[in-house]
Amino acid sequence: MSYDIEDCIDDFMHRIGHNGMADSAGLVNKVVQQLKSLRVRHQIASQIQDLKARVEDASKRRMRYKLDESAFQSRTTAAIDPRLLSLYADPEGLVGVGKPRDDIVQLLMQGEGASAQQLKVVSVVGPGGLGKTTLVNEVYRRLESQFQCRAFVSLSQQPDVKKILRNILCQVSQQEHDNMEIWDEEKIINAIRDFLQRKRYLIVIDDIWSNQAWRTVKCALYANDCGSRIMTTTRIVSIAKSCCSPHHDLVYEITPLSADNAKQLLVKRIFGSEDTFPPHLEEISFKILEKCKGVPLAIVTIASVLANKANTKEEWDSIHNSIGSTLEKDPDVEEMRRILSLSYDDLPQHLKTCLLYLSIFPEDYEIDRDQVVRRWIAEGFINTEGGQDLEEIGQRHFNDLINRSMIQPVKIQYDGRVDSCRVHDMILDLLISKSIEENFATFIGGKNQKRLLHGAMCYQNQPK
Repeated sequence: MSYDIEDCIDDFMHRIGHNGMADSAGLVNKVVQQLKSLRVRHQIASQIQDLKARVEDASKRRMRYKLDESAFQSRTTAAIDPRLLSLYADPEGLVGVGKPRDDIVQLLMQGEGASAQQLKVVSVVGPGGLGKTTLVNEVYRRLESQFQCRAFVSLSQQPDVKKILRNILCQVSQQEHDNMEIWDEEKIINAIRDFLQRKRYLIVIDDIWSNQAWRTVKCALYANDCGSRIMTTTRIVSIAKSCCSPHHDLVYEITPLSADNAKQLLVKRIFGSEDTFPPHLEEISFKILEKCKGVPLAIVTIASVLANKANTKEEWDSIHNSIGSTLEKDPDVEEMRRILSLSYDDLPQHLKTCLLYLSIFPEDYEIDRDQVVRRWIAEGFINTEGGQDLEEIGQRHFNDLINRSMIQPVKIQYDGRVDSCRVHDMILDLLISKSIEENFATFIGGKNQKRLLHGAMCYQNQPK
């Protein structure tokens, strides 16, 4: 927030502060300049109002959580991306989500009388990387206050159904249950149904890959007449239709970003705002966005690479040429793999090793920062010079991977530190293929089964 306040002051001084210095200008010119500055002043005034609201909210949070100065003095020296909260947590930082969010809200809440009280399932479908999870999370935020209880869970390709059911029960009931670890699926399902029977609930089932997994989870979601709502996301159209059958009009097909929104996302990610976008990069940015085909994950990934490069046409041309040819085979896999490979190839050698290690974790697994840092140290991936602390170096590596959008933050503390992360499905697929190619890990029984790490000690210094 302090960085945003500084940016607002700098913007004011740059765009308004110098106008008063033109004493030698004629009266007409002064009047023209004043008229031109009115619009700018209005924009900056709006920014100041937003910042004031954020400051007041932060002050209330501090009082509510009873934070004292000692809490802030206990911070570690690990590097923290100052843009982290605005990029991942602030809804205002999202691009192109407004219309689809409102469309899904309308699908969920439309209806009158008895029809509005019946259980309704809306399914969001689309290829990986288009932002299905982000979209339904925004809908979830918008509507959660209208429901008595709520839950947000992810299935993934090889779901642990019992664990998912336990997660739903804990979220909707807002409490832990004694000995729930030893409960079988039937007992957990009955407990969820009993709790939801007379409740108006909102539940999101994210990333469904099979009808069987959905049918099992659906057994727990009691079909009451309290106006309850369910949202699902999947990459497979047949599953999306199955989730909301027979009401196929409740299937929402997510589409890529428009050209304008794609450019806005790229520019916001690299420069912060379109006002600071260099005009000489206009043409090459259009060519780069053509390669991304409006896929938010691709745009964010390539933006992370460009953010670490010089803002010259030659440098951006080089990145553009490295992406590869236009989409030819599977548009959801081939071009995305090229783009993600580019981001991977741009990593320093030590970060490549640390990132490849994450391929041994299951899909959608929440990876604890401290745990994985200690594992990196145990494997010998972290080298120290000048007596630096190994854990501090490992945490910097972790934050660097966050900064480069190679891993996604899950839990973020009040001071901006990321406590855990998750690897996006498509990036995990890339890491698995790279691990096999580099002889870094062995996958027994398929990529979603047991993973064995080997050859790490000899690989750490010189990855291929």
